[in-house]
Amino acid sequence: MRIAFYVPRADFLKPDIGGDNAMARGLLEGLIERGHVAEVVSLLDPSDFDRGRISAFRLAREAVSVRRRVKRLSADTWVVYSPTDGRPDLFGWWLRPKRYLLFAAHAPDDESPESWRSSLLAFAHRRALARADVVSQWRPRGMDRLRAYGIPEERLRLLLPAAPRLESLPSREQARRQLDLPQEVPVVLCAGRFSTSKRGRPKKTQMMLDLIDAVADIPSEVVLLIVGDGPGRNLLERKASEVAPPGRVRIMGPAGHAEMGVFYAACDIYAYPTWKDYTWVSVLEAQSCGRPVVTMRTRSAELSVEDGRTGLLAQDMSEFRTQLAALAHDRARRESMGRAAGEYVARAHTMDARVRQMEDLLLGRSERELNSASAEPPSRPRRDLLSADPS
Repeated sequence: MRIAFYVPRADFLKPDIGGDNAMARGLLEGLIERGHVAEVVSLLDPSDFDRGRISAFRLAREAVSVRRRVKRLSADTWVVYSPTDGRPDLFGWWLRPKRYLLFAAHAPDDESPESWRSSLLAFAHRRALARADVVSQWRPRGMDRLRAYGIPEERLRLLLPAAPRLESLPSREQARRQLDLPQEVPVVLCAGRFSTSKRGRPKKTQMMLDLIDAVADIPSEVVLLIVGDGPGRNLLERKASEVAPPGRVRIMGPAGHAEMGVFYAACDIYAYPTWKDYTWVSVLEAQSCGRPVVTMRTRSAELSVEDGRTGLLAQDMSEFRTQLAALAHDRARRESMGRAAGEYVARAHTMDARVRQMEDLLLGRSERELNSASAEPPSRPRRDLLSADPS
């Protein structure tokens, strides 16, 4: 296939610690590795138009350029990663490709657009949803919203995020020496952006504050590593300084995807106490590295963690603390669950598996064919088109 690939939020194509960055890049690279010609056909971010940073003339000129690139590519399929009202697919719906896939698409917002620019973007998103052959989402709640909007069931697919591939991991001993960690104590890991609201409330940082409290209550020498960065860092560092003995909670700073392997290798448990109902890439990634996870019981978590086998799902923070403490003191169970976690992700949640599903959808295979298809086309050497200028 010849695939036109568009990511309305272009910074998702840059190396970063975020799950969307790993997914967008992984899908594009995976399609190329499986022998398809896939190119990014635009780096324009529609939100720049909404904010008045680019003009309507610049938007029209980009549309003409995209049409030329697609024609030169001879693209017969079009893939859009994570389109929304504010960042829709501006091009594919009117170019009418033979197969049109919106991956991880969001349902339209209920709120009325605030300006004519916002109205134009909302219109484009609705046209794309109407014309796409397949609209996928990666969490049950998102599927519910797309159904409520009116997307027919036969065009909907639930495709969870995948665990991006990591290069070979160091041993636990090597990783701990590299990070200056004690060899024998249980190590708990959490990674993510230290986000806060515009008013300074902790948002995602709150779950890390809760995790620090949970570790502080465990009567052992458990060490907590928190990897990431953001405006909530001061809150976390202040909280960490209150936990005895000093150094029991370590704020490690940001790490790119390729750098995360050493942290997964060093830890015994991956902890993620959030109620936000997403399938978190890091939860899958930790399991793929053979580490059990402890997180909250949400609909998405139930689809990405085998409760009691590859991790533990808590009904509330009280149960989370109990589960985390019990697992921290049970080395045999941690290792057993870690082995099961690695097998589980390898079976159902690798990037290769997700790319094959996308490939099947682009080929228009039926459900029966999707279930029975196992033949793989010859792969090509890996190459990175993310830095290519599509102009």
